[in-house]
Amino acid sequence: MTLRLSNTFAILAPLLLAGLVASARAADNSRTAISRERILNVLDSSGIHITPDQMEQLSSVTAAEPQPRLKVVSVDVLDGEFDKVRLRCEQASSCLPFFVLLHWGQPGRQNARTMQPASRPENMLVRSGKVAVLVIEGDFLRMTFPVMCLQNGSLGQLVRVLNKETKKTYLAHVTGLGVVTSVLPD
Repeated sequence: MTLRLSNTFAILAPLLLAGLVASARAADNSRTAISRERILNVLDSSGIHITPDQMEQLSSVTAAEPQPRLKVVSVDVLDGEFDKVRLRCEQASSCLPFFVLLHWGQPGRQNARTMQPASRPENMLVRSGKVAVLVIEGDFLRMTFPVMCLQNGSLGQLVRVLNKETKKTYLAHVTGLGVVTSVLPD
């Protein structure tokens, strides 16, 4: 009987010790949660102006430092009402990349497209589903290429456009008839 107990103890002791070590490591983990407000601020500074109820966090996200600098990596159009935004920390060792979902036109939610000044149909310079020219400007750079508009827009409005070749989505200001412009950050 004592042999069975000692064999059982010999088997269970390493498992118990491994559990204690794992819980001690978890308690020592000094990661902090990335707040919803922080994500909303990064989206806003990237030109994606939404209300808090239009953003859905797909998971909770933590970082190795208290206030990591975040950046928007990409915006993927899922359909006419949803976009998936990929974000990451500027320092890759601070956090893993993560996604948030943007709700543009769900019933009961304020539609981001209606938050912009109302425009008459005759004042629309770009139309959803129509081809436009995207101008990307920087300090020493100017590129143009064709894109498909994902939203209607009048002069000065921010609209989403899609490069069909690369499947990349851009946010750009309407600057002319069939022309949208995006400025590269410094």
